[in-house]
Amino acid sequence: MKEEKIITFGEIMLRLSTPDYATINQTHSFIVNYGGGEANVAVSLAHMGHKTYFMSKLPPNQLGDGAVTHLQANGVNTKYIVRGSTTIGIYFLETGFGGRPSKVIYNRKHSAITRIQEDEFDWDEIFTDATWFHLSGITLALGERVRRVALRAVKEAKKHNVPVSFDFNYRAKLWTVEEARPVYKEFMNYVDIVFASFYDANTILEIPLDEGFDMNETLGAKRRNVFPKMIRKYNLKYIFGTDRVVYTATDNSLAGYYFSLNGDELTWHLTEPIRFNIFDRIGGGDAFASGVIHGLLKNFNDPNYAVRFGLATSVLKHTIYGDAATFAIDDIEQFMAANGSAEVVR
Repeated sequence: MKEEKIITFGEIMLRLSTPDYATINQTHSFIVNYGGGEANVAVSLAHMGHKTYFMSKLPPNQLGDGAVTHLQANGVNTKYIVRGSTTIGIYFLETGFGGRPSKVIYNRKHSAITRIQEDEFDWDEIFTDATWFHLSGITLALGERVRRVALRAVKEAKKHNVPVSFDFNYRAKLWTVEEARPVYKEFMNYVDIVFASFYDANTILEIPLDEGFDMNETLGAKRRNVFPKMIRKYNLKYIFGTDRVVYTATDNSLAGYYFSLNGDELTWHLTEPIRFNIFDRIGGGDAFASGVIHGLLKNFNDPNYAVRFGLATSVLKHTIYGDAATFAIDDIEQFMAANGSAEVVR
């Protein structure tokens, strides 16, 4: 049996947050942290006891060193981070309060990862003994060079029979739907587990509702109509996702769902929602993904546990500062046991 080796690929950025719910134009100082989608997943899984590796490119300066130190301090192996260029990606976070939502401003157009090259990696070393690979759509939005490396990575994963999970994570601030659509469609041919919404399936992948479908139907009914077509078209094992209700910037609820097909039989579950107060919302989706991945690694044929564990991980993430969930398995399972609303329902 292969020793566990979970690989994620993406950009880790310098995060600059306003203190005390200040707006960006009010503040005279920022709180410094590091984070990024796939890096957050690697950190979260490392805290659950998994062996994780992060692939990326960072500048050979103190900012790059700081990102590496952050990852290593959280148990992530950084041997597949190459160094070069001069700039680290930065994002500014203005934390919302009450009726005022949070805002994010990106400064990442010319960051080190946008200079990444395929020949900077030993692909056989990376994937020969790998057990999981995770990627997100945010990384695909970072430019043609990044997309070439990401495409090589998913192809190598499939070549070595490594399960691939993909989080759509579409960000309109980074590219248009028209720009993203052909890229997402190409990558869908190499993934097994997808984190996606009805919008992702219907708008980005252009998977249509049945002719004559009543558009006044619920979101759940729309998912049940479109997701089976998406699963068949791309031969997916599972689709996972969350439903969020925003009451205020610091008061939300989340429910988790999954969909799969066994022949022509659709299996799907939607959990009861959990309502909670928010200390830091950033990274909630990454926490959900990490929890689901853990659940599937524990038992690939038990998506019920995976969706519940992912939901609990995400809710807990909202209660701590920073981009990544840093909870042990026992902490998450205790939360699940204490919160009956996390049980799976039809």
